[in-house]
Amino acid sequence: MVFLGVYRMIRVRVRGIYATAITKLLLDNGLNVSHASKVIRDRFGIDESDKHPTVTVKDTDQKHGIVIVGKYEHGRRVFEILKEMAVTQWVSKLPLHAIIKGKVVDVGDGGSIIDLGDYKGILDQELEVGSEILVDVARPFMPHEDFAKLSTKYTIFGNYVALIKGIRRKVVFSRHITDKKLRDDLVALSALSNVEDWCIKWRSSATIGSLDEMLQDIKDTYKKAVEVMKRGEKADIGEIIYNGEFFAILSLNKEYLDEIRNKVIPTVRYHHSLKSVGENEVVDFGEHLLQRGFDRDGLSESAREYVISKMGEQRLVGIEHISALRSQILRLTPGRPVGYCQLKRVFRKPGVFDGLNVRKEPGDYDIMEFSHGLPIILHRYYGRDGSFKGIYVNLNTPPDIGRNLIRYIDMEIDVVSVGGEAKIIDVEKLEKACDLGIVTENVKEYYLNLAERIKGFLESHDESDVTLDAVVKYINRD
Repeated sequence: MVFLGVYRMIRVRVRGIYATAITKLLLDNGLNVSHASKVIRDRFGIDESDKHPTVTVKDTDQKHGIVIVGKYEHGRRVFEILKEMAVTQWVSKLPLHAIIKGKVVDVGDGGSIIDLGDYKGILDQELEVGSEILVDVARPFMPHEDFAKLSTKYTIFGNYVALIKGIRRKVVFSRHITDKKLRDDLVALSALSNVEDWCIKWRSSATIGSLDEMLQDIKDTYKKAVEVMKRGEKADIGEIIYNGEFFAILSLNKEYLDEIRNKVIPTVRYHHSLKSVGENEVVDFGEHLLQRGFDRDGLSESAREYVISKMGEQRLVGIEHISALRSQILRLTPGRPVGYCQLKRVFRKPGVFDGLNVRKEPGDYDIMEFSHGLPIILHRYYGRDGSFKGIYVNLNTPPDIGRNLIRYIDMEIDVVSVGGEAKIIDVEKLEKACDLGIVTENVKEYYLNLAERIKGFLESHDESDVTLDAVVKYINRD
């Protein structure tokens, strides 16, 4: 009963294109969804709530996945539920805005290296080696990073406010607080508080709080801040004296989410994939027809084919390549449609083709082939005169395909062929991603086996016979 009681204290605000599917998963696991949109309230019969959320789940800026951020233990529980439908997971190694006792171990170039016990961090101040200091984890400390980014602008969270030490402005607002009257009321409320040298940042939850509750929250949060600073005076090196917030980014199995959403409301296949690349109108119209009895499979394929046909009308299509290991988005040289799910990418600058170790000259080009649902993208590289230079098979999540954009998570491992010699490259990067907990052992083994099959195909076929269809038929054979 205590265990269930803790769960009932978790209140999750869910926003973005994945909201319906994620809300169902959370409700099915006994969690509360708070501050829900009217659409979500209507779909699930949720009463409008003025309770502040303890965790927020929202789209990443590029909509390739979700961000989970909030009260540490609550955020961790939400993560444990949602990671089951994730392909990659990037979890901050230290809580965001955790306050930790550290020791200066090196100084130079305007900064200091701080020993945090299990980790080290960088502070943009030159301090005395051997001195002890309280530091704030200023941004998420992602799995591939060796050093945390630290600050002495400590942040303490309340329900409606965050107190920040060391900022000159006395009152700041979440970008979600846009109502002028509310802002004026919050400024007046801030003036009634006595938080000395702490800045008051009003969180988005202030849009649903009462003035009495929020004034009390300032007082409670300030009391907490004073207590944290006192604990810091006696803390040991590496001791976390304030837990901050849980932070994680998950890239998602969108097909799985489509089926979860379809249990709530008629949903076309590829719903989340198409929405993530801006094909909202196509999806909305398709689901309008679904609700009127049209066949789901046929309608879904029609929506997908329509988007691909519109891609063929574009001058250039963007390509977003997201590293599984580093969670970085690379915008590759865009391509001109030259066939069904084919782009021609022409290179303007000299260099070397990655993985092939072949010289790249201005005017050289790539014929790139891809398809919905396939975990590979085929690149065939040519010289400006049409001479063949090599093959690069990228292993990735099935790409999200819109008329103007292709996006995928690169799984780091690839297969190349130059002069008839095929080899697997960057195995160590995939293994490192697994060691860091970004991908599971099962995902690693899947892509290792896939790479071996692709290598076998390239070794047994002439380079002129290599097409995406031929590769797929080979790797899917019994």
